[in-house]
Amino acid sequence: MAIGLRELRKKLAELLGDVDPRDLETLRARISDFYQYALENYDALDDEAKTSIDKTWEGLRAQIHAAVQAMRDGPEKRQIVRHLGIAEGIHFPADGLLGILESPTQLIEPVISAARSVSLKLLQGTLDVLFDVTRHTHKGAATFAKIGLFYWAIDELLAALHLAQRAFTNQAYAHIRTVFEILDKIELFHVQPKWAELWVSGEDREAWNELKPSEVRKKLGEPKFDPIYSFFSELGPHGTFKGLQARGARIGEVEGRKKFKIWVGGSPIEHHIIWTNSYCVYASLATLAKCTKVFEEYVNVEEASRVLNASAEVTADFFREHYAAWAKRAGLDPKPLIDWLDAKPWKQGPGRSNP
Repeated sequence: MAIGLRELRKKLAELLGDVDPRDLETLRARISDFYQYALENYDALDDEAKTSIDKTWEGLRAQIHAAVQAMRDGPEKRQIVRHLGIAEGIHFPADGLLGILESPTQLIEPVISAARSVSLKLLQGTLDVLFDVTRHTHKGAATFAKIGLFYWAIDELLAALHLAQRAFTNQAYAHIRTVFEILDKIELFHVQPKWAELWVSGEDREAWNELKPSEVRKKLGEPKFDPIYSFFSELGPHGTFKGLQARGARIGEVEGRKKFKIWVGGSPIEHHIIWTNSYCVYASLATLAKCTKVFEEYVNVEEASRVLNASAEVTADFFREHYAAWAKRAGLDPKPLIDWLDAKPWKQGPGRSNP
C-alpha cells in the first residue's frame, strides 16, 4: 500500500508535536527520525509524497533559517546554526566521523571488495612465511630487525587497506609510503647487516642520518630520489597542495567567486579510490615477495614458488579488471600495463619474484 502525503504529514506531526523548540537535541533527533522513516519507506511513497519529501526539507530549512537569522548572536544561536549545519551535511559530529572508520565501508565500487579480497590473500601468504621463520631460533640484530619490520609492514598494510576502503585518501597514501620505506630498510639489512647493528644501537641521530629513506636507497645503489615515494609523500603526510586537491573539488562559481567543496570523513574521488586500493594490493604483493626472498632459506621452495606465482596471477587479474579498466575510462592507454602483465615477468624462482 502506497504511503501518501497525508500519512507523511501525520508522521511528522507525531514526531514534532511535543518537542520544545528550545530542546535542540530532541528537535534534531526527531527531524532525523522523520527523514530516516521517509528514506526507509521512499519506494513505498506515492508520487505526491515523494515530491513533497524532496521539497519539505527545503521549506523547513528556509523557515528555520529565517527564525535563526532574527535571533541575537550568541551561544544559543550558534548552537542552532551548528545543528542545522549537521542536518544539512555541511557540519560534522565527531562521533559520526569516527563511526565511518568503525563501520563497514559504504563504498560500492567493485574495486573495493576486489582489493580487500586480494590484499588479504597476499597478507596471509606473508604471515605464513613469517610464522615458519619464527619457528626457528635466530641470532643477530639483522634477523631480529627484519622479522620485526615485516610485522610492522603488516600493520601498515592493514591500516592502509582499512583507510583506502573508506576513501581516506591522504591517510592511506601515508601508510602505503611507510610500507615501501620499510621494505627498503629490510633489503638493506639483508644485504648489508652492519646497518642493522647501527639501527638497534641506540645512536638515534647517527641511525637517522645513515638510514633515512634517501640514504637507504643510496646504499642499495638506487637513486636517492624515488618518484613513487615522492608521490606518496605529496599526497600523504607532507601536507602539500596536491594532497589537499585529493580531498576537494571545485563545484562552480557564486557571484564571480570560485566555490570549492572539501571532504572530511573520506574523499570520494574515483581515481584516488582506484589508486589507493590498487597500491594496497601492489604493496601487499611486494611485501610477500620480499619476505619470501629475504627468508628463502626457511621456506619450502616448491610451496613458495606456487604461492608467489598464484599471488602474482591474482594481482595481475586485479590490475587488468580494475586499474586498466579505469585507465581506459579515463582516456588513458592501458596497453603498456596489459602487455607487461601478459608477459608474466614473475615466472621466476621464489627468491627472485620481486615486483
